[in-house]
Amino acid sequence: MSAIVVASHNVMHGRMLDALVPHYLALQAREGLELLCLQEDRFLEGDPGQGPSARIAAALGAEFRIVRDDGAPGLALLIHDGALALDDAGIVPLPRLASLSWFERRYIVGGKTKQKQALWASLRVRAGGEPFTVVSFHLDTAGGHRQRAAQTAALADALGARNLHQRLCACGDTNAFSWRAGRRQLDRLLAPLAAFGAEDRETQPTHYFARQNEPLLPHRIGVALGKLGIDLPRRYDVVCTNLPVSARGHIDTVGSDHDLVWARLRAT
Repeated sequence: MSAIVVASHNVMHGRMLDALVPHYLALQAREGLELLCLQEDRFLEGDPGQGPSARIAAALGAEFRIVRDDGAPGLALLIHDGALALDDAGIVPLPRLASLSWFERRYIVGGKTKQKQALWASLRVRAGGEPFTVVSFHLDTAGGHRQRAAQTAALADALGARNLHQRLCACGDTNAFSWRAGRRQLDRLLAPLAAFGAEDRETQPTHYFARQNEPLLPHRIGVALGKLGIDLPRRYDVVCTNLPVSARGHIDTVGSDHDLVWARLRAT
């Protein structure tokens, strides 16, 4: 195997999981799928140790294994064990927001700041090749661009300190909201990863407020406005890599407020 397909998706706490699984199966059948990075891999109700990743992995096949860490709830890596070998894994703590504003408490589940982590794994293509690092991350919604920029800078510093940056694929939800469309704010946010050569230059929006099928009032307002044709689609989701890329793709997944993004990488 000279190439692998890596995808990233925020599954919106699996609230419409039955509508999402067919998209993963279709990607697997059409392009292949060796690695799926998930965010919001945690049901809002039920056992906090269970997440949508278990059902997704079961659907993809018995060869898929799940890498999670109790210290990074909501993040998961689904790895095709026949194609990729796992050497090591861990988490990177990201700067925690000191407090929430009155408005932020209205739309953050639980109404409190949370310690964010990034989940990383060192992998090798079983057919041969040097190890490479994959990261799944989910930056803060609250705190604005300054908070998210501090988190990407901390992530890049930690990867560099561990020498995990040279062959890197960092996937996730940047939450890079901006009132004005364009790449400038997202580029500034991802600059610490771009310094390693790890980039995603795609521009298609991936996040839609009108699809936020979640319980809090601001989410319901977003859905209501969407029915009136009012939304602010932005590109939040990325596959940033310094490995050679032969193709990239985007899948509309209306069962989540985030679309799925993928890339075919040469990791040998």
